Amino acid sequence: MCESDAAIRFVTVGAVDDIPNGTSRMFVVEGKAVGVFHVEHQFYALDNACPHAGASLAHGHLDGCTVSCRIHHWRFCLKTGTYLDEPASRWNVQVVPVRVVEGHIQIGLP
Repeated sequence: MCESDAAIRFVTVGAVDDIPNGTSRMFVVEGKAVGVFHVEHQFYALDNACPHAGASLAHGHLDGCTVSCRIHHWRFCLKTGTYLDEPASRWNVQVVPVRVVEGHIQIGLP
């Protein structure tokens, strides 16, 4: 990530308990759809739309730190946003900053 935390404004989207471990949820924050994923007691966030056909990644299938689009099963790394089915892909999704503060999940916006 190129931006420092000082350049990012964090917005609370919910409580940690709103997303049980091994699940995901979509939030719309200031018009931007973001998928938040709770895997192995860590939170990750990505732009919610699959770059192939626009399906919600938050409604996809989780397998460890990988999410698969529910329509065409394209796989993305939750940590990096990398499209895993093609090397050096132009189909990567943007990672969104996420943090937990006092039991609340916060999404970072520029």
